[in-house]
Amino acid sequence: MSGQDDTDFDDPGPEPDAPLTRGEPQGGIVIGEFGGGAVAAGREATAEDSSRRLGVSSTEIPPPSVAAPPPGGIAIGRMTGGAAASGPGARATNRSEHFIEATPQLIEALALLSVHDGELGTEAVDIEREVRTNGGVEQGRLRRLAALAGRATATVGGQTAAGVAAQTIIGMLA
Repeated sequence: MSGQDDTDFDDPGPEPDAPLTRGEPQGGIVIGEFGGGAVAAGREATAEDSSRRLGVSSTEIPPPSVAAPPPGGIAIGRMTGGAAASGPGARATNRSEHFIEATPQLIEALALLSVHDGELGTEAVDIEREVRTNGGVEQGRLRRLAALAGRATATVGGQTAAGVAAQTIIGMLA
């Protein structure tokens, strides 16, 4: 190109602090399936995901089709967790804790611990009930149970059962 025309191909666009003009496209976000995390759309919008997910979550149902969002918006076909926000200065924050699924190893560890007397046995029975009712357990409860089981390993009678159960639970939390 010998001369220069009015088109500048190296133009990075408007400055970050420049106001949007009416003709400027604002875009949007389309998500088929949103199972967790955080998403935000809009000028100076922020998203933060400090959630913890343990265990496996899966679905065999395909996500639904999703229509395009309005300018600057968010369109989600199926949302089973997380946080979404749209608009100027919007903030999406996800700090959720997800259940740990009821695996055969967890059920076995709970059975080993539920025969203990005192706080350890009571907590194991309560968690086992929660697992059977809900299909999983909140990680904080499992951490507490692992700590109780770890302390029980110091006793002669608790070394085997509590130690095995504690290692199983700690492995699930790692």
